[in-house]
Amino acid sequence: MTKQNQTPLKRGPAADRESGTSGGGLRAATLAGVAILIAITGMNLYETRRQKTALDDRLTLLENQVAGLGTRMDAAAKAAQPRPQQGPDPNKVYTVRAEGAPVLGPRAAPITIAEISDFQ
Repeated sequence: MTKQNQTPLKRGPAADRESGTSGGGLRAATLAGVAILIAITGMNLYETRRQKTALDDRLTLLENQVAGLGTRMDAAAKAAQPRPQQGPDPNKVYTVRAEGAPVLGPRAAPITIAEISDFQ
């Protein structure tokens, strides 16, 4: 008869301790990795809040500038409103004497167009 190994197979953390391998180094590395990830997350959160504050300040400044430009545009639009027209009424028909004026075309034409200009 052959002698069988009488030691039962063990699994899990207890087996590692008994076999002589150290799990403390792995645990320390994992703990250090988690600590580094927490630190990176904290720095990321801080930087994100700082950038948000800076962007909010810039957005407020831009909104104020746009409001100022809107006020200027409204004032310019009011200043550029059409003023009451001075001079002859464009909707009224005026009679113009064209006797003795230079003529282009037949004198008995059904329509007469008179061009008046003043070169001063």
